[in-house]
Amino acid sequence: MALSRRTMVAILTALPLSLVSVGVPALAQPTPAFSPLVASVVPGLDRAVRTGALPGSQSVSVAVSLKLRNQSELDRLLADQAAGHAKYITPQQFRDRFGPTQSDVNRVTDYLRSRGLKVTGVSANRLAVDASGTADQLGAAFNTSLARWHDAGLGRDFAAADSTPKVPSSLSSVVTGVTGLDDHYVPQRRTAEVAGPKVGSGPGGGYTPNELRSAYGLNGLEVDGSGQTLALFEYGKFDQANIDTYDHQFNLPTAPPVVRDIDGGNTDGDSAQAEVELDIEVAHAIAPKADLVVYTAPNTTSAEVDMWNALVADNVPVVSSSWGLCEYDRSLASMQAVDAVAKQAAAQGMTFFAPSGDAGAYDCERDANTQHAADLAVDFPGSNPYVTSVGGTKLTLNADGTRASETTWNQGGGWATGGGQSMVFDKPLWQTGDGKRQVPDVSAAASGGEYSVYIQGAWGRNGGTSAASPLWASYLTLINQRAGILGKLRIGQLNPKLYALGGLAVNDVTVGDNRFYQAGAGFDMATGWGTPNGITLGDALLG
Repeated sequence: MALSRRTMVAILTALPLSLVSVGVPALAQPTPAFSPLVASVVPGLDRAVRTGALPGSQSVSVAVSLKLRNQSELDRLLADQAAGHAKYITPQQFRDRFGPTQSDVNRVTDYLRSRGLKVTGVSANRLAVDASGTADQLGAAFNTSLARWHDAGLGRDFAAADSTPKVPSSLSSVVTGVTGLDDHYVPQRRTAEVAGPKVGSGPGGGYTPNELRSAYGLNGLEVDGSGQTLALFEYGKFDQANIDTYDHQFNLPTAPPVVRDIDGGNTDGDSAQAEVELDIEVAHAIAPKADLVVYTAPNTTSAEVDMWNALVADNVPVVSSSWGLCEYDRSLASMQAVDAVAKQAAAQGMTFFAPSGDAGAYDCERDANTQHAADLAVDFPGSNPYVTSVGGTKLTLNADGTRASETTWNQGGGWATGGGQSMVFDKPLWQTGDGKRQVPDVSAAASGGEYSVYIQGAWGRNGGTSAASPLWASYLTLINQRAGILGKLRIGQLNPKLYALGGLAVNDVTVGDNRFYQAGAGFDMATGWGTPNGITLGDALLG
């Protein structure tokens, strides 16, 4: 029976370009079987209402994540590195030993192109293939359809697939998931509401750089970040004039940050400007002469994966993020994609800091996730074992600027330091206790209003675990500088070294709770091991 022109076109479109181009008879090719990417299921879709199909011509960008190779070997390497028995490796060594093969990448890119998609990039480690196309093309490529949805609890519209995305079964052993098909939940900044009386001598009543450095004994390190690189992971822009005003006020010898745009950079205007400027100013306060690089990308799950991959390709020694979401609000695919790159960062000797959250033990509450607002939950990516999760304290100073006391940050109104057990990640070997991965690992000043900052054209106070994260990242940058002076290697994986010390060289915080978990002697799920202790902790980490 003769086939119609329309049928022939449909069959040819479904075939990989490599087959069509060499003239393999289309009729000889069976319809490919598809396997669901279960990890890519959109979280919370059952609580939303479908309002219509996404316009078929609308442009959509995705990141297709590929599986690591030799994972048991990688796990052994990470364990040996944590024990000090193996050296850190380079990005190229990681790609060659643990990244997908070029052949696997070609299979994925060939398929995407065969569906009419444009392959816009492949990460240096081969763990992600970026592609773009219309909603209709993406829907066909992943055997689903894209639609508009409304979440009344969040009060926002979003896009998402109607059903679980799928790939040809021939690719199921290579592809772990796809991110970018939905924007239901997006990472949130972890910045606290200002509360309480003024605490420091800075404009607006927050602590000055000198007061923060004095409180944590950082002046004893006798370093300023010179020759070190510190990266900030951001979803927003900043105004250099505001940074200049801050630096001039406190006589900080800083240079303007370098901006690294990922996926075109962030184009959301100034909605996240306050967070980016807070992070830069905290970094300048602690490590003023460090080379600061601001990585910025659109606030999408696909761009998140691309920003992680860019950071490991650049092999930045220390990275700080102030963004996160509770684990309930993340697709498993997005967390798995980040986990693979976080392992690479650890294998290369990078240290990544992230906030533990600002809603206490109920992290989803700050995301406006009404279904899980009352459930115990922790913040991702801080819950990943290869990320150092930073909680928050309320810091009090003596008259001479030295640290008087610290208690667990819990200022009421639901604002408190995040902490608890992950429901996704197993407890790493270096962490004691039962069950899953526990957070935070460390803490620092976070109570709303403890940092004096110049943001969006005005002096004010700020706080939250998103301020504590860059403080710790800057502190570790100082320790890495000191390591170089002493002829030692940079710290690299912080968590195993920190836990091996057993809390002997930190400021232990033993008072207060985070709305559920109580602080106590040693490690706890309210403040982790404690706060920075200047040269004491620095020298302990350096051995």
